[in-house]
Amino acid sequence: MRPRSLLTATLLLTAPLWPLTAAERFADIALYNDGEIVAMDKFEVIGTQTASVVASVQKLPTTVKDTPRSLSVIDSTRMREQDFQVGSDLLFWIPGINTNGAVQESYHFYARGYRMGPNDWRVDGFSGRVLGGSYSPNLFGYEQVVALKGPAGLLYGTAASPGGLINLITKKPQENAAISVDTRTRTFAGDDSGFGDRVSTEVELDATGSLTRNSRLLYRLLASVEQSALPYDGQTDANQFFRLSFTYKLDRAARFQLTPIFEWSEETRAARNAVISPASSRTTADGRTDYTTTDVSPRNINLAAGERVDRNQTLGADLAMNLSENWKANLSVRQHQRDMNNSAWSIQTATLVQTELTNPHSWVISRRHARSKSDVGTFSYDANTAYQFLTTTAVKSRLQLGLNGRLTENQAYTFATSNLNQSPINIYSGIASSELVADVPTSYTLGNLTRTDVWNAYAQSQTEFWDKLIATVGFASATEKTRTITPAGATTFSPKRSSDLTPNLGLVYRLTKETSLYASYSSSYALVDPLAEDIAGNTGNFDPTEGDNYEIGLKGDFFKRRISAGITAFVTELNNVLVQSEATELNAKGNRFYRQLDTGRKSEGIEAELVFRPVPIWETSATYTYLDAYNRTTTGGKGAPAEMTPHHAVSVYSRYTFASGPLSQWSVRLGYIRQSDRVGGSSSPTATAPDPMILRSFHRFDAGISRRWTHWNVALNIENLTDEYYLLSGSTGVAMSPVNPRSLALRVGYSW
Repeated sequence: MRPRSLLTATLLLTAPLWPLTAAERFADIALYNDGEIVAMDKFEVIGTQTASVVASVQKLPTTVKDTPRSLSVIDSTRMREQDFQVGSDLLFWIPGINTNGAVQESYHFYARGYRMGPNDWRVDGFSGRVLGGSYSPNLFGYEQVVALKGPAGLLYGTAASPGGLINLITKKPQENAAISVDTRTRTFAGDDSGFGDRVSTEVELDATGSLTRNSRLLYRLLASVEQSALPYDGQTDANQFFRLSFTYKLDRAARFQLTPIFEWSEETRAARNAVISPASSRTTADGRTDYTTTDVSPRNINLAAGERVDRNQTLGADLAMNLSENWKANLSVRQHQRDMNNSAWSIQTATLVQTELTNPHSWVISRRHARSKSDVGTFSYDANTAYQFLTTTAVKSRLQLGLNGRLTENQAYTFATSNLNQSPINIYSGIASSELVADVPTSYTLGNLTRTDVWNAYAQSQTEFWDKLIATVGFASATEKTRTITPAGATTFSPKRSSDLTPNLGLVYRLTKETSLYASYSSSYALVDPLAEDIAGNTGNFDPTEGDNYEIGLKGDFFKRRISAGITAFVTELNNVLVQSEATELNAKGNRFYRQLDTGRKSEGIEAELVFRPVPIWETSATYTYLDAYNRTTTGGKGAPAEMTPHHAVSVYSRYTFASGPLSQWSVRLGYIRQSDRVGGSSSPTATAPDPMILRSFHRFDAGISRRWTHWNVALNIENLTDEYYLLSGSTGVAMSPVNPRSLALRVGYSW
């Protein structure tokens, strides 16, 4: 018998769940070879699967082909095949998006030339899982990653930059019972990190099925334990993750479904390191953009020390309602709590000195101790309803109304940093002149509690004419209120901020049944400081900063779906930007003031994706991006180029599965990425700092091989196959972020 109680659901490793058939277990393509069935994993590469329904973009059940926006989709099979562990791992493979570098784990990413923040990582549409100062999110437990390029203000509210948004879709309970256990072992094998020196291990559990005979109550249990080693000596992360969710069909027809969810994780992170090249320019304004990698500190030397602990807890529920054949509604809530404690020694770049003038390897740098703490709670909600009010043979129309928002409570503590530069360490050998001393006390002083309430209301309609033309029109408006409570209990309220009415327009024309041409205008908004003064000394007179996006594109399947492709041309710009007056230009109150000008960043480019499948056992995905992103001058002209944004970026990923012969059921994979030169650092050139690092072009090869049996699956993945050395990011001389050396990951899984 199947287990019936919620308590039993937590003991799934011993639960006698109903088995799956081969087709149910793998959701496979079945090839018949001499009477033998050869099963292949479902393989959905980046989002040119045009018939796939992606409801997480417009919150309407629209296929990729009929969505008037550039988007990319990566599913869990692709993530497992290429051994993507954190969000930053997959950014190279999405057109229009680039990593921030930063040891490959920064939560920041670049989309269409804009630096995106923590709120631009969403989980099921909700922010709060990734916060400022945290790391790139772990990808375990997600069914799909959807990257939307361009502004997302209509449905998701305020955004500082209009570049894009990445939504992580969690794995949901399924009726078909299945349990899988995966183990993963990784080691580096590059020239400065020997094979077996640093080993990562991970165990993952994924179980789902029905808890009742009538399949009214479903569950999903996900758990993982990880010890993740970095290239640097002594840097190992210890991560734990647990998620339990249920889906209960409130009625026999499953018209009403409630899905509660509980998630807990703890991430113990080693203090992050950066390599240093003393030969590169270390003067802020000398105009040099060159660098050398011949004398950089080795990747296996850890100059930093200490750790940071993040604890996350999420409680929530989703309620899906089919009120009638034409009327649907959804209500979702999340309560997320994150507590962070940090105790680390960071390198002090100003202390970099050469102790022996005749010894080029005598450079040392000092460290400082610091402690920090924060507690952030976020309550989020999202309610929407859609009604198909007009359905004829010629016209189909749907109207959607929605409201979402979040209440955030941020409890601050005094950040404690030592004034002592201590323990100089040789940047080449890692030998320190003295032991590190924890000289900042463990106690914290309670700071202010900040409560921010943001809501976003939207309406959009989608009308289809003669099964050929689809028109989407939407409007949104947002409001934000903030209050600050001191430790003594004094409360201050900031002026309420509101957005203008934000429009979004989309038009899709189906050239054929398999091909669509589209055009769209989308926007985002950032609410400006209500206390900013204008030339007359008045406040509250500035409009929100706007992100505007114009794009046209073509999506389709060709040659009986042997080729799927999409291409988009776009212009994305930031307008209504607050520009402060010069130091000598004062307003009527004697203060520097602001003007609102259309002088923000602008990007123009092309994003292309191609999937080629000449036979079912061979599939190749390719992407290409041309991107020209730059800051506009005060007169609106073209200024300095955007940082971390190459003009050209290419990725290719191919998988072939042998259907017969001695290699039957073996799969081989090869991946390739290449980027052209780009500006490093986190800011573009200015008059006082004209020397950002110019990062050179690079390429990387990845490879993999796997074998599947009835229940077993074994895979070996190799990243950076040729052990190339290049910089992902960096500021001139003192903060370089090199790529990881060659790494090998062995994954062994068992499913039943």
